[in-house]
Amino acid sequence: MSPAKDAEQLASEAADAVRGILAQAEEKAAEIIREAEAKAASVRDMAEAEAASIRERGENEARAQIEAAKRALDELGGSLAAAASSALPKSDPEPAGPQEDPVGAPEAPTSPPAEGGLSGGANGDDAGERLVAMKLAVEGKDRASIEAELTEKFGSADRSALLDDVLSRVPR
Repeated sequence: MSPAKDAEQLASEAADAVRGILAQAEEKAAEIIREAEAKAASVRDMAEAEAASIRERGENEARAQIEAAKRALDELGGSLAAAASSALPKSDPEPAGPQEDPVGAPEAPTSPPAEGGLSGGANGDDAGERLVAMKLAVEGKDRASIEAELTEKFGSADRSALLDDVLSRVPR
């Protein structure tokens, strides 16, 4: 063999060896990429499952809190209705003359109700408006919706202070 053929053959063998090494390296890189993608997909799936679980627990807790708030509002509504009806003037006139209070009975209030009835509204409307506003706020209604419903039920009035107070008490 001549030295030129030997050099060509060596160069060819070296090129073949380099090609083989490159092919092996590409295969190994592709395998590493496949493994990394599989691991990333597994981590993503686990994270999505955990996020769904956390979201579901949060939604369940929020529903439970909303239901508890609704029950409390319903109880408050009953208490307010009872208080409002007991505070309203009776339609039957009371007999004239001094009467003795039974022993241990609380004294009746001596001051007349505020002008316009309870809490500034006619016949307890303010308490009713507040109760309706609180219920709507707990249900997630926005300020404009609450104000529109109050206007529809109780007539137009400036309720900005009432809405500020109610909305400040309801967690959003």
